[in-house]
Amino acid sequence: MQVKDDWLATIICALNDAIKFNDALRSSETVSDLEDIEEWLMQIFECKEYLREEIVKNPKLFAQLEKHFKI
Repeated sequence: MQVKDDWLATIICALNDAIKFNDALRSSETVSDLEDIEEWLMQIFECKEYLREEIVKNPKLFAQLEKHFKI
């Protein structure tokens, strides 16, 4: 699958937002199954790490996007 370089920052930022939101849910009283949230968080982290590993292969692109990998 090909993803336009212009979309990568948006995708990474969306993953960061998902991490923040779901991490906040872990302490919410409305969550009935904490394990589901934690499993979902792990999948998001793995997706983000996969993107990072792929982007690192292109040093110029990584230099442009590196700031987005920090939460």
